[in-house]
Amino acid sequence: MRRLRLSTRRGGFALLIVIWGLGAIALLVASFLSTGRLRLQTAFNLAGAARAQSIAAAAIDIAILSLADERLARGGPQGPAPRDGAPSFCAIDDAVVAVAIEDESGKVDLNTASESLLRDMFAGFAELTPGAAGGLAQAVAAFRTPPENDLPPPPPSDGKPFGPKHAAFQTVLELDQIAGMDGGTFHRLLPFVTVHSRSEGIDPHVAPPALFAALVGMPPQEVARLAAAPFPNRLNRDDPRFPSAYRQAGAHGAFAIHVEVVLADGPSAARESIVEMQSNDGAPFALREIRHGAARYLDDLRRMRGANDLPPC
Repeated sequence: MRRLRLSTRRGGFALLIVIWGLGAIALLVASFLSTGRLRLQTAFNLAGAARAQSIAAAAIDIAILSLADERLARGGPQGPAPRDGAPSFCAIDDAVVAVAIEDESGKVDLNTASESLLRDMFAGFAELTPGAAGGLAQAVAAFRTPPENDLPPPPPSDGKPFGPKHAAFQTVLELDQIAGMDGGTFHRLLPFVTVHSRSEGIDPHVAPPALFAALVGMPPQEVARLAAAPFPNRLNRDDPRFPSAYRQAGAHGAFAIHVEVVLADGPSAARESIVEMQSNDGAPFALREIRHGAARYLDDLRRMRGANDLPPC
């Protein structure tokens, strides 16, 4: 009887070991399958993102070619400048694409704009007091102005890692280095400034709608609305309230191309390029900047997925 009990206990213990072993194996298999699915999903996401980026790059190339064709048809930069940033939608394979081309002549050039234009832009977008807006305008002027003597630059101020550069802005992203420039104001201003127009004023006919509205003195809520949803709008580009001191016909030589892509299975990409038509070395165009863009039309593109009536890009 005693031997029978001992044998039963040993058999039960062995059964527990077998059950535990099977459970451990099942957990390992489940972990392996879960890890495999995760790796497969990661690879799928990376492949989709890479494909979306490639299509965005192709759409930018197509836009550059369209600008070159328009310039050739006009025989140069003269003539109408229809590129005011209004988006167009098209398709490349199974991807839906948004393309917006902005004439840089309609933006405020950080290197050449007057302090008064800078001040009015800051006041219109950041809702700053005249004194604070004027202080930012002076800081931009100090940043871009070469020193009068061979003196060392002043130390950093206002929590910035660097003092004034005392040289021209090379990219609008350097606006973040201006003393007194906070992150919110910086991001609000990025779509409305440039370093490529080389103009003291702006061309009101191709100015971004929110910038135009700010300079004609529209209420802040209207400026904010146009910044969030610029098109369509009912702006009168010959509005007499637009300051004559800031009105200047554009050279129509540099353009910002904003592209967004959404694939049929979900991945998306946003990309921006600044292209200058007819570069100094005689080439038909030159890319000046390439950067990731902020999404503007993602919801529209997602609604358009699967549409069969979009024209090819």
